[in-house]
Amino acid sequence: MHGLILLQLQKFALQSIGAQKWRAVLAQAGLDGVSFSAGGVYEDSQALGLVVLAAETLGAPVDQVVESFGRFLSSELIRLYQRSIKPEWKTLEIIENTETFIHSAVRAGNPGAQPPVLDAIRISDDELQLLYSSERKLCKLAIGIIKGLADHFNESIDIKHDSCMHKGDPFCSFQLTRNSVRRDTEKVEIGNTIQFELQRQPTTTGYKTPSGGSSERTISEASSSEPTQWELFLSPPVMEADFASIGPYRLLSRQGEGGMGCVFRSIDTRNEQSVAIKVLHPKVAKDPTAQTRFMRELRALQLIKSKHVVEVRDVGQIGNLPYLVMEFLKGTNLQSYTRRFLSLPIHEIVRIGMETVEGLSAVHDAGIIHRDLKPDNLWIETPSLNVKIIDLGLAHAVAEEMRVTRTGTFIGTPSFMAPEQASGETIDHRADFFSLGCVLYELSTGQRPFDKGNLIATLSALANHTPSPPIELVSDLPLDLSNLILRMMEKDPANRPENCAEIRAALNQIQQNLG
Repeated sequence: MHGLILLQLQKFALQSIGAQKWRAVLAQAGLDGVSFSAGGVYEDSQALGLVVLAAETLGAPVDQVVESFGRFLSSELIRLYQRSIKPEWKTLEIIENTETFIHSAVRAGNPGAQPPVLDAIRISDDELQLLYSSERKLCKLAIGIIKGLADHFNESIDIKHDSCMHKGDPFCSFQLTRNSVRRDTEKVEIGNTIQFELQRQPTTTGYKTPSGGSSERTISEASSSEPTQWELFLSPPVMEADFASIGPYRLLSRQGEGGMGCVFRSIDTRNEQSVAIKVLHPKVAKDPTAQTRFMRELRALQLIKSKHVVEVRDVGQIGNLPYLVMEFLKGTNLQSYTRRFLSLPIHEIVRIGMETVEGLSAVHDAGIIHRDLKPDNLWIETPSLNVKIIDLGLAHAVAEEMRVTRTGTFIGTPSFMAPEQASGETIDHRADFFSLGCVLYELSTGQRPFDKGNLIATLSALANHTPSPPIELVSDLPLDLSNLILRMMEKDPANRPENCAEIRAALNQIQQNLG
C-alpha cells in the first residue's frame, strides 16, 4: 500500500483517539518505532494492523472505522492534489477524474502501490455510475471518501451500492446521485442508500444535447424553445424535495428533455421501485398528430418483450398529457459509452451489433419500425453491459393504415437516416438496417459515413455519397464485417439484408471467426 495512505491513517488515528492514547496503543502493540514514508510502498498487513488497533481502541466495527477514515482522507486528497482539480469541479467531477489525475500518477511513480481501478460512467449532470475494483476490497473506504467529498463541497449525495466484491461480485458498483435539496426520507425505504442531510439551494439542470450539431438532432427536436415549466402541468410533489407527482409515482428529477417530451426519474410508491416516466411535451400535445404518434408508441411498447428493448410497465394520461412508465435503466447510452475508448475492440463491436439485432427483431416482430436507431438510442446497462434499444417515440406501426406524419415532413436523425426515409418515401423494416449499419460503421471507424456537419449537406450525402469501405479506414477490421456494414447501408432497400435473422447469422459467423 502507498505510504501516503499509511501516513494519513496515522494522522486520522491521532485526531480520532488522541495523540497520547494512540502512542500508548502503538507501544503496547510493539509498533511505536515504526515510521512510514510518503513515497514508500508497504505491506497491506501493516495498514490493516493500524485499522484494527484503531477500531479496538475506539470500540467501533472495523468497517465503520474504514469508512470514517475515508471521509477524513478525502479532504487530505483535495489538499494534496489541489493543482490538478479544476475550480468548477465538485464531488462527482472529482470522482469521475480520480483515475486520471491521482491513480494513474500513483501507478507511474510507485508501481507496487496498486491503487484501486475506478471506472466512472457519467449518466447525467447529477448522476454517476462508479465501478470499483481492488484486491483489497476496500469499498467502505471508497464510500467514506465519497461522503467526505460531499461534506467538503456541502453537497447531498445518494450512494446506492448495487454490487459488492464481498458478496462474490467481480467489482463494486455504485450509483451516485447529487440531490439539489435535502430529501424527506420519512416515507421511503432507502435500503442500502446512504443519505446525507446537507443543505443546498435548489437548482434545475436542463437537458444538454450530446453532440450539439444540427445534423445530430432529431428533426422534431431541431427548433429551440424556452425551458418548460413542467410543474405547471403535473400534480404537486408528495415530498418537499420531489419535483412533482403523477398518480402513484413520485417524480424526483428530470433526466432529459427533447422536442417530443421529457423523461423523469421517478419512484413507484406501490413498491418503492425506481422507474422512468416519459411525458409528452405540452406544446406537442396540442397537436392531434403528435398525440396519435405518442399513443402509438405506448401501444407498441406493450407488445415488445425482449431483454434488449426497454420494458414499459404502465401507460396513462395526466390532464391532456399522455405518459408511459418504463424500467429505470442504469448505465449510459452508446454515444457516451464509446467516448471512454480510443476505439472499441472488434469483438465488442460485434457483440453490440448482435444484441441490437436481437432487440430489433422483437421490435419488427411487433410490426414496428424504430425509425431513429442511433447511438443515443442504444443503452449500455451497467454492470452487465447489456444493450437495450430505447426511445421508440418515433416508431411507426407498419399495420397502421393511416399515415399520421404531416405531408412534407419526416422524422429521424439525418446522420443515421435511410435515404428513402429522408426523401419522404414509404419505408419498411430495412430502413432500421441502414441506421444500424451507420452505427456499426461509426463504431468500427470512428467516423460517421454521411455526416457532413449541416442538415442540407448530410441529406445530400445520404442520396449521393458512397462511403469508403470500413476496412480501408481500419486495416485489421474483418473483411466480412466491413462487407456486412456496406450491405446494410445500401441505398436501395432491396440490396440490404432481408431480415434480422440474416444479419444475426452473419454477425455470429464473424464472432466465431474471431475465436
